[in-house]
Amino acid sequence: MNNNNAQKLIMISIIGALAFAALGIFWGILADSQMIQFDGYYSFISVLLSVLSMLALRFISKEDEKRFPFGKESFIPLTIVIKYVGILMLILISLVQALGALFSGGNVMSMSTGIAYALISTIGCYAAYFYFRSRGQGNEIISAEMNQWRMDALLSAGVLAGFVIGWGLSFTPLDIFVPYVDPLMVVVVAGYFIKVPLLEMYTALRELLEMAPRHQISEQVEAEVESLSLRHAFEDYALRLQKMGPKLYIEIEFIVALEEDLRISEQDKIRHELKKSLKELTLDPWITVVFTHEQQK
Repeated sequence: MNNNNAQKLIMISIIGALAFAALGIFWGILADSQMIQFDGYYSFISVLLSVLSMLALRFISKEDEKRFPFGKESFIPLTIVIKYVGILMLILISLVQALGALFSGGNVMSMSTGIAYALISTIGCYAAYFYFRSRGQGNEIISAEMNQWRMDALLSAGVLAGFVIGWGLSFTPLDIFVPYVDPLMVVVVAGYFIKVPLLEMYTALRELLEMAPRHQISEQVEAEVESLSLRHAFEDYALRLQKMGPKLYIEIEFIVALEEDLRISEQDKIRHELKKSLKELTLDPWITVVFTHEQQK
């Protein structure tokens, strides 16, 4: 996916999230619901973070080889970390507020009003999620947008279920527990969703710290390099991998026997052979191949 299409998708995400944010915040205040306000504020945070994503994509799309000779891909995991730090802060603040409400007698609100909001929000968020899933494959920032809509959709579905349960309890002798439904939903939802930003931040930080990519990628590349090394009877090889956004940096040192001297044309042929074998990678490979007689220590 090119950056222009990605920016258009992010703009659509911004407009949609802004609409849901306004709906949730005002509806939540009028209904005196912590859960609906949490949903609205989450959408508002999503708007700010989507703007950040779009600015990052615009910055990355502008070539500047003098200052960034290896590209600007590092801004992709950096943007993802910033996005999920914001979401994590919102979750923690909402969790503390909801726990406070639980220990102070709960929160009285109209369950039918909550059901109406949650139904609208669930349908809208799932529609947005499936829209981005069908158009955002192959771009990590768009995938982050898709994850935000997925979290919003699941959140809204959970809210809908909670309000329906609360509405049902209001017709039973257990109606004394109805005021606890609203803050309890915030606690449950916040506790469940806290793992999403933590996992995404961990993945992005691995890239920023230049750690090795996941095993599936490493094994795929190593299998091709091993096969190439055997075909050309190299004594050994050293392979280093690093993923940064959509780019995969591959550095290979083939150990050539002392009695062998590869011509430049032969070296280039091996490089082309390697690139051809790695064309199935979903990432953009940046390949550096070195031929040496020196054994690696």
